Amino acid sequence: MKLFPNSTISADALKGAIVTNEHGAEFKCIGLAFSISSTNLLEPILQLQEYDGEGELMEGTVGVPFTSLKKWSIQLQPTI
Repeated sequence: MKLFPNSTISADALKGAIVTNEHGAEFKCIGLAFSISSTNLLEPILQLQEYDGEGELMEGTVGVPFTSLKKWSIQLQPTI
């Protein structure tokens, strides 16, 4: 994902966002987690649920590290 310098976003704003990978597959963001390394560094992980070809959410989740999202796009859901 391309982010502008000094940008901030609440973790709550990510829930429900539609995330699209470089191949066009769409996912729904269901949460944010952190992986803790052996050196106690925290790496943010998006928890995603994939959509099938009919637009229905598939069972199961996948965790994608932020460092792997460089060519992905994200569409945040408006707050009401």
